[in-house]
Amino acid sequence: MHIQAASDAKTKNEYGGDFRRLFPWPETVDTPWGSAWMTVKPGSSSTPHSHAERETFIILDGTGLMTVDQESRQVTKGDVIYLPPESQHSLQNTSASQDLELLCIWWTSNPPKADTSTSDLLELGCFACPSEMSHV
Repeated sequence: MHIQAASDAKTKNEYGGDFRRLFPWPETVDTPWGSAWMTVKPGSSSTPHSHAERETFIILDGTGLMTVDQESRQVTKGDVIYLPPESQHSLQNTSASQDLELLCIWWTSNPPKADTSTSDLLELGCFACPSEMSHV
């Protein structure tokens, strides 16, 4: 069994929020997708950006305003948002006092072969790194 203890978690400020990368988890398992836990502080917003990967946000706690391209909609705990490739997106925390927490999951349009290693996937650009994503 492998556990990433929340108390030991390392977060970085990425995309305008506290970003904890979960998968791929090279010491344990290779995955054809990447994921992260993100926290957007009250009154803050994620950085508008786009990328080639498909992505889903699952709102775990809080409320916000999701903007994809030119469309904006309110979101709350339990909502699931799908983001098509190359869509410009950002998420604003609309609360003055509560964190907005979400699970981010991204994958490529054409999944690699099952036996492709994480290092090969990173070389192929299958997992978006901050320097590889286009920010506006």
